[in-house]
Amino acid sequence: MNLDDIRVRLGEIQTELLDLPDDAFEQRHKLREEQDRLRTEARSHAGDMDKDRSTPDLLSELSGLRTQMKSIEKMRIDLVQQAGSGGATSSEMGNLGGVKINKGIDDAQGLPAIKARIGLIKGILIDRGVEVPEAD
Repeated sequence: MNLDDIRVRLGEIQTELLDLPDDAFEQRHKLREEQDRLRTEARSHAGDMDKDRSTPDLLSELSGLRTQMKSIEKMRIDLVQQAGSGGATSSEMGNLGGVKINKGIDDAQGLPAIKARIGLIKGILIDRGVEVPEAD
């Protein structure tokens, strides 16, 4: 399957999932498995396409992703500051809650995917022998 075929099928699966009755567990499971398989295949195609992109283009995307990552990280709760605001027990509970909140922020803003994309781009650049600039 080419990437366009995969995208079309993923859209069809999404529609089928939305149309299923609530108790169609087996059908939902099969569609989710196919969806996961197609997403993996799509990532493979996307990785191949990245290898054909120019080095300046990849460096530009890397810079933009790093800026995005910093912006997301600024939204996080400062756990050190929060720990200083109460007793030992409350600060431990606060830290646990803060960690969960920070993870929720990261996930909602797509930070895991951004970090994975940064890693992929850096890998391609390193394979090309390009010195990858450090993050600011």
